Amino acid sequence: MQDIIFTDGGSLPTPEGITREWIKTAAENRDEDEKLFSIVREAFRRKIDVGLHVPTYPQFRDMIGQFLDIIKDEKNCYEPYLLKEENAKILELEIIDEVAKQYREETGETLEVRVCIAGPTDLYLQAFGATGYADAYHILALDIEDFIKQAFLAAKNFKIKIIALDEPSLGINDRIQFSDADIVSALTVASTYARKQGADVGIHLHSPLKYKLVCETPINVIGFEYAATPSYLNLLDKKVLEDSDTYIRLGVSRTDISSLIGIVNETYGVNVWKEKEYMQKIVTDLETPAVVKKRLETAYSALGDRIKYASPDCGLAFWPDQELAFKLLENTAKGINEFNEEKRKQEE
Repeated sequence: MQDIIFTDGGSLPTPEGITREWIKTAAENRDEDEKLFSIVREAFRRKIDVGLHVPTYPQFRDMIGQFLDIIKDEKNCYEPYLLKEENAKILELEIIDEVAKQYREETGETLEVRVCIAGPTDLYLQAFGATGYADAYHILALDIEDFIKQAFLAAKNFKIKIIALDEPSLGINDRIQFSDADIVSALTVASTYARKQGADVGIHLHSPLKYKLVCETPINVIGFEYAATPSYLNLLDKKVLEDSDTYIRLGVSRTDISSLIGIVNETYGVNVWKEKEYMQKIVTDLETPAVVKKRLETAYSALGDRIKYASPDCGLAFWPDQELAFKLLENTAKGINEFNEEKRKQEE
């Protein structure tokens, strides 16, 4: 078997003393680049050090706003919402390129990276709400293609392994007014260029209810939140995945921090927010390498080699602090690596 690849959702808590609002302003105004770049580079380096095989650029900004703010700015566009390609840049990719260069100098290897971009459906819902303007939906898909093109240009010292479209609304939001054909068309526009470059294209769904629709597009990796909702596995038909040559990015560690804190509170009869030393129980008792490995074993027994990537369920932006978030990433790495090692031994 091929080893399952450990990647992540991208987002992290900001460092102590730094707010997400500060990051947003600094990224837009570019007046404190030294401090901003240092924050992003350090977080990216730590992702590598805790064992991510294919790390996502550190995302400290709002996923939708990060892209929609650029798209809505008239000076960046030929006409409303239609981006000039040269303005469709992800600043964080320019920042991590320096880390990737150092990594190559240290190891002799080219770092593989996951690039996450807001999907056309979530962008549309944020911009236009519960309407059905198919032409605007198509334009947003073209804008995403521009961001993807610029991402490949930014990858001077790293290789883009997977482009991931973030579409948590797809399958769970009843405000979506588009037909299945419209959705397939938009996702096809947004994903075709990256596939032609040889990269995987993933989609992050909270629920896999619409996975068969995704299988009709060039997207070849479907990610969903299995760790918190194991029953989602029952929605998938392995044959459908095989027939469409589609793989899974499986969420194998929980990121629903409020629920995890609730479990700790109930188990130990404490209030974690007042007795913060109990916060560590999340990564010492609940989301351990053994738990991660067991989840992967269960899912693998059903889906086998259709599982290509594993990661935490979702991003970690709203975790209490970076130390706890990186400990979860480290535990996830250990669980995935132990699973891979055990499978290799079984096949020898």
